[in-house]
Amino acid sequence: MDDFVEEIENKRKTNFSVTNMPVGNLKEFKKLCKEEYGDVYYVGIIQLMKTKKLYEQIIPLLSSLQKDINELKSKLNGGK
Repeated sequence: MDDFVEEIENKRKTNFSVTNMPVGNLKEFKKLCKEEYGDVYYVGIIQLMKTKKLYEQIIPLLSSLQKDINELKSKLNGGK
């Protein structure tokens, strides 16, 4: 029964408002949604959340790569 209630809760729709958002950012977001997602804001929000998750996964990998590159550079430069 709890799964059923949770599924209904997850599929329920709601309206929301954004406060204190710079007008330029809002215009950019609306433009993105119109051009890329058929003028559907929730799809734009979902895509932004997916991008955030990917970014969070990539950053540690890039940091590790940068460390490895710096070590290789140091070795190639004779430890200078």
